[in-house]
Amino acid sequence: MKQIILIRHAKVDIDNTQKIIAASMKNWVKAYDIAELCSESKPTQKTIDVVKRTDVVVTSALKRAIDSAKVLGTDIYESNALFNEASIPDVHMAFLKFKPKTWLMILRVLLLFGLGKKDASLKASKLQAKEAVKRLLALVDTHESVVLVGHGGMNWLIRKVLMKEGWSLEPNASNKNWGMTVLTLSGT
Repeated sequence: MKQIILIRHAKVDIDNTQKIIAASMKNWVKAYDIAELCSESKPTQKTIDVVKRTDVVVTSALKRAIDSAKVLGTDIYESNALFNEASIPDVHMAFLKFKPKTWLMILRVLLLFGLGKKDASLKASKLQAKEAVKRLLALVDTHESVVLVGHGGMNWLIRKVLMKEGWSLEPNASNKNWGMTVLTLSGT
């Protein structure tokens, strides 16, 4: 039985408490992309055991995913920008201030409604997810199990594409930090 396991990266050590305007999100995301992992953010033993039994581990090209794979104590077969987090639209609302996590939720909802430039649109993210799935399927053709250490939004989109391709979702899928989603393909 073939398996693709999607794991979200560890929690990142960045200040989420300050309220900012939407235009500041671009700089906040840049800081988030290079931030260190929280030292308290640890995977469960179950996650470590699953990764140890896996044939291949791949990550996005972003620091937090690569660093999370290192915390799992595994060799990285490939780091690929196809698995990077889905983009968020660039919005300028100077009159509203929210915490960055709140902005991320708002901007993702706006993305669902079609707001965003060509490179930061839902359509672009879905195309990225389809390409990411092609890469995962190529890997699972030669390996029984593949782990992707990636990101909440992109892992969710990848999961949706895999399920359309006939992959089954095991119960207890999780998009939280260190959350694990297991998809299987029987009869191969």
